[in-house]
Amino acid sequence: MPWYYAGPEAKPVGPVSAEQLQSLCAAGTITPETFVIEHTGPGAVNLTWKRYREVLPPPPPLPPVPPAPAATAVPVPTAPVQPAHALFPSAAAGHHAPGGPHRPTNVWCAWGFALSLLGFCFSCVCLGIFPALLAVVLCSIGLVQVNRNRAQGGQGLAVAGLIFSGIALLIAIILIAIYSPTILKAHGLTVTEETSNDSE
Repeated sequence: MPWYYAGPEAKPVGPVSAEQLQSLCAAGTITPETFVIEHTGPGAVNLTWKRYREVLPPPPPLPPVPPAPAATAVPVPTAPVQPAHALFPSAAAGHHAPGGPHRPTNVWCAWGFALSLLGFCFSCVCLGIFPALLAVVLCSIGLVQVNRNRAQGGQGLAVAGLIFSGIALLIAIILIAIYSPTILKAHGLTVTEETSNDSE
């Protein structure tokens, strides 16, 4: 059945359905105190105005507004920490990462490595023994300095220099051991011939 409600100046407004009345109340157009009447047809007995709250249930409450999600901190990606090398800290992966900080090379390590290569190249003619010996001294000094000052690099050069120097010295010692008897024997024959010539 149609419904009417009391509008401005107490004039009936309608007809509207019960659902429309509930929507009007939810929207605030009418209040629970607004007078309404249901028109039940001609000759109806129930033509008394009643308050909205007396004849219709109150409109369902609006759903609560969900709370705004709390701002969460965005995790900042961090580079994984690489463990340091057990024997050579300068050989850790973090020190050689592209774009990482460059560590200056220790001068003693660099010169020791250069002299060890020179000694290795000339070890076949026994002249490499001198630069190889000097390279051992320079590489040892460089290793001590790099271990005391972690801001310097060159530990790998020093180790490679010691290896090349050791190989050069070993080759030179082997060649001296092989050719020294022949040289001494040839020198001994020469001295003997000169002595015999002098005696004559």
